[in-house]
Amino acid sequence: MNYNAENTFSFTRCEERVNKLINGLWSGILLQGPKTEMLFSNKAALDLLGLSADELFGRTSFHPDWNVIREDGSVFPNEEQPVPACIRTKRTITNVVMGVYRPKTADRVWLLVNAEPLLTEEGEVQEVICNFSDITDRKKSEEKLNWLYQRLEIRAFELATTNADLERFVYVATHDLQEPLRLVSSFTQLLKRKYEKQLDEKALEYINYAAAGATRMKKLIEGLLEFSSCSNNREAFKAIDMNNVLQGAIAKFSKEIREKGAEVLVRELPVIHANSYLMTQLFENLISNALNYQSTLKPVIQINCKDDKDHFLFSVSDNGIGIDPDYFNKIFILFQRLHNNNETNEGVGAGLAICKKIAELHRGTIHVVSEQGKGSTFYITISKMQDQPDEKV
Repeated sequence: MNYNAENTFSFTRCEERVNKLINGLWSGILLQGPKTEMLFSNKAALDLLGLSADELFGRTSFHPDWNVIREDGSVFPNEEQPVPACIRTKRTITNVVMGVYRPKTADRVWLLVNAEPLLTEEGEVQEVICNFSDITDRKKSEEKLNWLYQRLEIRAFELATTNADLERFVYVATHDLQEPLRLVSSFTQLLKRKYEKQLDEKALEYINYAAAGATRMKKLIEGLLEFSSCSNNREAFKAIDMNNVLQGAIAKFSKEIREKGAEVLVRELPVIHANSYLMTQLFENLISNALNYQSTLKPVIQINCKDDKDHFLFSVSDNGIGIDPDYFNKIFILFQRLHNNNETNEGVGAGLAICKKIAELHRGTIHVVSEQGKGSTFYITISKMQDQPDEKV
């Protein structure tokens, strides 16, 4: 075999390998002429377009059977399609999404198309290499996600409307109930003072029950208002020194702390990004509980914070009467109390529900670890990533 024959043999083998490689690609490859006529196609292109080689070759990009559409369903003008646009501008066209109709299977395939011009020495378009991939499954997934997103938006709007209606109802109902309650309480007290000497012991007992019921109803309404105002608080989040917050919360109970001989131990606390009013409210409720649910021991309350990677972990510990583990979740439900009205304190069961709401508003959580007779520790996480923009105090 002479030199030229060897070169011819090598070239033939190389060409075979290139053809095998091109036909083994998952992407469709087309070679089109200056009038968009089909000159070459790999196997993937034929499969994606649903045509045989005889049916494809000679066709142009303007063939009516393609029935090409855009992503929004509108007609894709011929001159704006990738290959014609590439020929017109003599520039590469990339990442064009086209919906192409396939007459044989009577369906539509979505393609992601690129077109690259091959120019002559004079700068004219000699041929265009067009490659495309099937994104039909991706389009279906996107359409489903879009549908789900629209449903979520509708649902979110419905929930926001419902929440707004509920908030208005709570506000109006609680305020409207205040006046008749004041009347019941006032006239019950007047009735007792004016006719106390004329009524027997049973009648006075009934009056006291009525007065106590009105007082408790007033506290329930106040608790509901407080919970509602906590949920609706729109004060901006900003950098706050938790040492100052705790000083303010503790000062509110200075008289009670002094009378009970209680000790409140607070370690150095961090500066966090939060709502100052709500954080004060949270710790006031926890300190109040620690003072009210005391044992026979001198009350000792310890407040600490651990700086974790994504959040701050606050803890409030006491040496009070403790909580049965069966009630760990129940205590955070609005108006759920573990003690009867005559026991321990006069609360209505809103404090810990408010604490839970405040923690959630700060993208955090609250839980308790406790044992009856051995005190309780409440753990509160406050996320370091809040939605509000950062502001300095």
